[in-house]
Amino acid sequence: GSLAIFEASGGYVFMSMTSPSTSRVNFNGVDGNALLHFTPRWGATLDLTFAHSGILPGTNHSDNVFSALIGPVYYVKDSGKTGVFVHALIGTAWVDSAVPLSPTTEFKGYETRFSYAFGGGVERTLSGPFSFRVTGDYQRTSFVNPLLALEGQNNLRVTTSLVYRFGNRWSR
Repeated sequence: GSLAIFEASGGYVFMSMTSPSTSRVNFNGVDGNALLHFTPRWGATLDLTFAHSGILPGTNHSDNVFSALIGPVYYVKDSGKTGVFVHALIGTAWVDSAVPLSPTTEFKGYETRFSYAFGGGVERTLSGPFSFRVTGDYQRTSFVNPLLALEGQNNLRVTTSLVYRFGNRWSR
C-alpha cells in the first residue's frame, strides 16, 4: 500500500447558528477540505468553510462566517465502498454579524476567535477516485451580545461534498 493517501473535497454547507437577535440563523455556503490518511483508520484534515445568511431580524445586516479548522480523523468503518468517520477539529472562526441594541440602533462588526468542531460522517465511493461525503458537526464560534459582551454560539453544520482521492485506497 501507499505511505499516505491524499483527498481533496469541495461542496455545499448548511449552518444553523444561535444568535442574540433571534433563536437561530440559517446559513448557506461552501466548504473545502483536505484529508491526509496516515493509516487506513487515521488521518488529519484541514477544513475551510464560508457561509452567508439573509438579513438578520431587527437589523439591516446579513451574517457571514469563515472558519479554518484542523484536526484528526478516525475511520470507525472502512469497508469496500463505504467509510464512516469521526473527527475533532480546532482553529479559528471569523464571524461578521450585527446585533440590535435598540429599535433604531444596531452594532455591526466582526470577531475572530478560537473555534472548535466535532462530529462525523459517511463517505461512499462513486467511481474511480470520486466519492460522495456527508458530514455533520457541532461547531462553537463567538460573537457579541446586545450588551457588547463576547458570547459563544452553538452551531449545527451539515456538509455534502464531492471527494477526489489522489492515489489508490489502502490495500488490506
